[in-house]
Amino acid sequence: MRIQMRAPQDRELLPSLFAAIDEALAHAGIAHALAHDVRLVSEEVVCNAIEHGQPSGGQHEVMVEIAIHDDRVTLCFRDDGDPFDPLSQPPPDLEADIEERPIGGLGVHLIRTLASEISYAREAHRNVLRVVLLRTP
Repeated sequence: MRIQMRAPQDRELLPSLFAAIDEALAHAGIAHALAHDVRLVSEEVVCNAIEHGQPSGGQHEVMVEIAIHDDRVTLCFRDDGDPFDPLSQPPPDLEADIEERPIGGLGVHLIRTLASEISYAREAHRNVLRVVLLRTP
């Protein structure tokens, strides 16, 4: 099963996108725990692409593709924002005092923790982030 969706540019409309993702995963019989992880990853990637993807704050496109297989769920996020490889960011210092930590990096850390595979590429002027989450039998 393959699902493709376009993220709305208005953050207030994002709950409808995430509800559609939840509904598609439920229809496909994805376990609640995995659906929750898919939702977390999707929220993190889409919100960051919309908020930080264009320095001018202009409109741009964010596409979400979900491929459901017997043993995994593959998420592919494509956006036409400025080149940004989230995997090139250093891991956060989780031991540092919270007031001394720089802002950012926890979302990428979360995705790395949840994913069995993750990759980034710049393809045809688009950021492409692929995240694979394993299904448990």
